[in-house]
Amino acid sequence: MSTASSFRHHVRLVPAGAFRVWHRGLMLLALAAAPLPLLAQQQVGLVGDGFAFNRPIISLTIRGGYDRPFGGSEIYDFSTKNLTLSKGDFAAAGYQFDIGIRLNDRTELMFTGGQARREAASEFRDYVDNNDKPIEQTTRLRRMPLAVGVKYALSSPGERIGKLAWIPSRLTPWAGVGGGAMKWSFAQTGDFVDFQTLNVFRDDLASNGWAPMAYVHLGADVQLTTRVALTGDLRYTHARATLGGSFVGFDRIDLSGAAATMGFTLRL
Repeated sequence: MSTASSFRHHVRLVPAGAFRVWHRGLMLLALAAAPLPLLAQQQVGLVGDGFAFNRPIISLTIRGGYDRPFGGSEIYDFSTKNLTLSKGDFAAAGYQFDIGIRLNDRTELMFTGGQARREAASEFRDYVDNNDKPIEQTTRLRRMPLAVGVKYALSSPGERIGKLAWIPSRLTPWAGVGGGAMKWSFAQTGDFVDFQTLNVFRDDLASNGWAPMAYVHLGADVQLTTRVALTGDLRYTHARATLGGSFVGFDRIDLSGAAATMGFTLRL
């Protein structure tokens, strides 16, 4: 194992960190969702009193919420043991977006993307420098999934009345599966301890790349207007990647996690 990989780091969040994470997530969601009401107004000519003249074919969804990696690999264990971190410190506010194409009455083809990014400050648990000051560093984890999947409505999403009118259901639960690739990066910057010599040195440690991924999810749409719905999503993602770069000697990094998000869906 190289000198750079002979230590692992743990990140402790500052007290205001949780507030900043949620605040950024809510701001991103609000900014991203702002155009949806305007787009819905442009559909007025296609909508009747509580019904649409044509069944929507395309859906656009923007969601934001909480994304937590599981941290089931050596790099997390080493970091949480030696630095003032816990695995929960890698959880982040994230966003996701979906583009759906209706295949039949209950099935949609889904194209999904998003990002969850966390930065946390830490220090070594058991060591200080020659001036009796903490040995500090910053850890960053970013996960960006890009996937294609299928979503199936567990109940009818709407009812056709006659030849023209289509009335959406008030509540539509659904489930889905998919797969694709995840762009990721893991980095630690700051001061570190060489456990063999006990010397303190400054370094930038980083590894990044693409990893295959798969996901399953459950959710529901609550119809707000004929074209706009409130959408909730619970998602499990599985992904692992070779941790190279400055982290030679560790096993594969676990990029799997669970996310709970909520946002808006516009159907066209």
